[in-house]
Amino acid sequence: MIIGKHKLYTLKMTIGKSLEDHLDDFNKIILDLENIEITLEDEDQTLLLLRSLPNEFDNLSNTLIYGRDTLSLEEVQAALLTKESRRKSKSKGDQDA
Repeated sequence: MIIGKHKLYTLKMTIGKSLEDHLDDFNKIILDLENIEITLEDEDQTLLLLRSLPNEFDNLSNTLIYGRDTLSLEEVQAALLTKESRRKSKSKGDQDA
C-alpha cells in the first residue's frame, strides 16, 4: 500500500520519455491504488500529475491552474496531449522545411 503511494508521490517524467508513456505510467499507478481501495480526489490526482512533469510544461501548468477554482484530470490530460501533438507537428514541419 505504501509503495503504491510512494510511486505516485515521487513520479517524475524522465528525459526522453514520451508524454503518452508518462500518462500511461501515471494512470497505471492510480488504477493500482484504486484496486487496493485507495482513492484520491480528481483534483489531487491532477495536481500530482502536473507536479510530475518536467519544467518545459510549467507555462501550461500555470495557465491551467491560475484563476480556476477546480481543475479535472481529464481536462489536464487533454491539454497536455494537445500541447504534445502541436509540438510534434511543429517539429515535423521544421524537419520538412
